Amino acid sequence: MGNDRQAGKQVHTNRFASWLKSFSGILSSLAALVTAVATIFAAYQTMRVHEQSRTIARQSQQLRQFKSQAAPAATVTPGSSGGTSGGATLPQKGFLSALQPTVSSANPGTGPQTMSSKSYQDSVTFACNGTYGNDQPDVAYDVSGSQAFTAVVGIPDNTPNVTGVDETVIFASQDGTQLAKPVVVSLGSPARVRLNVSSVTQLEVTCTGVDVHTHQADNGGPLTLGNAGIS
Repeated sequence: MGNDRQAGKQVHTNRFASWLKSFSGILSSLAALVTAVATIFAAYQTMRVHEQSRTIARQSQQLRQFKSQAAPAATVTPGSSGGTSGGATLPQKGFLSALQPTVSSANPGTGPQTMSSKSYQDSVTFACNGTYGNDQPDVAYDVSGSQAFTAVVGIPDNTPNVTGVDETVIFASQDGTQLAKPVVVSLGSPARVRLNVSSVTQLEVTCTGVDVHTHQADNGGPLTLGNAGIS
């Protein structure tokens, strides 16, 4: 009887020892698994850091290359709405208003105009009609020998029936090459334009009107080149 009890205890002890050994083995396996996962995660993070570093290096190089490229031929900024006089302070060869146009398809006229409550005394104004059947621009002027063209481009304040109309203006050389991105103006929102015309013989200007609500052509409204001049 005593021997049976002793044998039973021994069996339980052996089972408990086996269980402890198995549990320890499981813990060791889990620890090894956690270590492996941590190692893989660390390697992944290191790879991500290296990739980001390479990306930053490429972007920095591209930015340096971009900055080293030549400046654009034109600068376009929103026209100022303050003040009452447009003025003209640049030393210029002359205003376009003093020149005879080489193309006058849109019936250009000269004289003072007011845009966004600002007066421009030496202005050229013509109909925003788009290109004509022979692909002629609205107006063109001889600017040969000049370096720069400057103007405030917009719609006169007293123009009727142009609320909700955008006028897109394209400046091009005599062979039709655009000198800058198209300039979009609307009533009360003129834009200052400066173009490099050092290689231009005749400066062509073409304007097209569009109703912003219907997206249909809406030509015929006036476009003003305020204090437009060459220098």
